[in-house]
Order: sequence, then structure tokens, then C-alpha cells
Amino acid sequence: MTKLTHWIKGHQVTAFFILTFAITWGIAAFAILLPAQIRAIFGELTTFNPLFILAVAAPTISATILTLVLEGWSGLGTLYARLIRWRFGVQWYALVLVGIPFLGWLTSQAAGAEPKYGLSTPALIFSALLNLLISGPLGEELGWRGYALPRLLKQFSAFVASLILGAIWGVWHLPSFFVSGLPQSSTSLAVFLFGALCTSILVMWIFQHTGGSVLSTVSLHYMVNFSFAFLGAPFPAFTLVMLVPTILVVLLDKRFGWFQKP
Repeated sequence: MTKLTHWIKGHQVTAFFILTFAITWGIAAFAILLPAQIRAIFGELTTFNPLFILAVAAPTISATILTLVLEGWSGLGTLYARLIRWRFGVQWYALVLVGIPFLGWLTSQAAGAEPKYGLSTPALIFSALLNLLISGPLGEELGWRGYALPRLLKQFSAFVASLILGAIWGVWHLPSFFVSGLPQSSTSLAVFLFGALCTSILVMWIFQHTGGSVLSTVSLHYMVNFSFAFLGAPFPAFTLVMLVPTILVVLLDKRFGWFQKP
């Protein structure tokens, strides 16, 4: 075992964060510092751009590399099995796939907002829905929740682990606030970070109640993004709406053990 491998083994979460930030922020640095050159090679940097998708997939890429190095192919199989762990109660499917977009719809109606995507054909709708899945939830969750979260839970209570991961997850998005054409470029950083913390707590709750299923966290992340992109829910308003279930799950689910240390 090399010194680097030995260090990674003893600092698995830190190594994951370093590698994830290095990939995403490294790509972002080129996009911000050399916009004309990047545009000439890869085209306009939108959520459909392959360079953007690569940057967003950094958590999954990092988790894959580290798991393969430390645990081999069997460990990698265990990690990816979380992504297809679908056997959990139908109530969790309903909460995520119906409850979240319903809150998004209520928010957009109350705000008088219009959907951001003007899609006229089924092909365009399918393309946008697929892009929404790939350029966020699918690229991120296997790393954040499949790899980092179980390791954080070995050191911290569920509530503290949620806040740590939520804060890092939010800060990781920072470069996208400086690239025009990306969703975060028109969003308040403070509001976004607060939303990331709320979402992280909800994702923790769903993750634990579904037996550590990354499929459930991908679905929740996807429905939150769907509420913004397709239902037109304004980010600040929807963040306030999501604060309500966040507070409720912490206060009312007393059996969950939010503050119980491992």
C-alpha cells in the first residue's frame, strides 16, 4: 500500500471532497478564466454541454475512483447497488414523486410564475427531462449520498452530518454562480446555501428511511430541480416552502434519532 493510498484509507471523506472539488472547480476555472477558448472548443456552456455534465458528475467520478482503489470491484458493485435499491415503502415514492412537485406547483401558483422551459414537442420535453436528470441528480447523488454520507454517519449524528454535507454541497456549486447561462447565475448565493441545507436534511431523512437507497435521493433531488425548471417555482419562495417539511421531519420524527451520536 502506497503512502497516498494509506492516507486516503484513513481520510476517505476528506479525499472524496478534495477530488470532487478538484474536478469540478478545475473545469470551472477554465470556463471562467478562458471563456472564449472554452466556447470555441466545447460550445456555449449550458446544462446540455458535455463539459458541464462532466463537472457535475465529479461526485460520482470521485466516489467510483476511491471505491475502486480502496475496495476493488466488489466494493464498487456495493456502491452502485445503492443506486438501484428500489425496494422501499410506496409512501416514500409518493412523498418524493408527488409531494415535492405538488409543493413546487403550489409555490409557482402562489408566485404567479411561469415554467422556465418553453417546450412544444414530446421529443423536446423528453430531452429536457433527461438532461435535468443527468446534469445534477444522477451525476451527484451516488457521490454525496452513496459514498460520503454513510461515512459521515460513522462520525456524526444524522443532523450534524446533514449540515456538514449540505454546506459542502452548496459551496461546491459556487463556480456556477459566475458562469452566465447556468441556473445558479441568477440566484442569490445565500438563499441557495440555505436551500442546500434544507434539502440535505430532507435527503438524509429519506435516505435513512429507504435503507440507504441512492435511488430515493436521486428522485428527491430530481423533483426539487423539476419544480424549478418545469413548474417555474421561484428559488427563494420554494426554499421557504421546503423549510416547513424540513422543520417538521426534525421535530416530529422523534424515533429517527436526529441528534444521536454513532
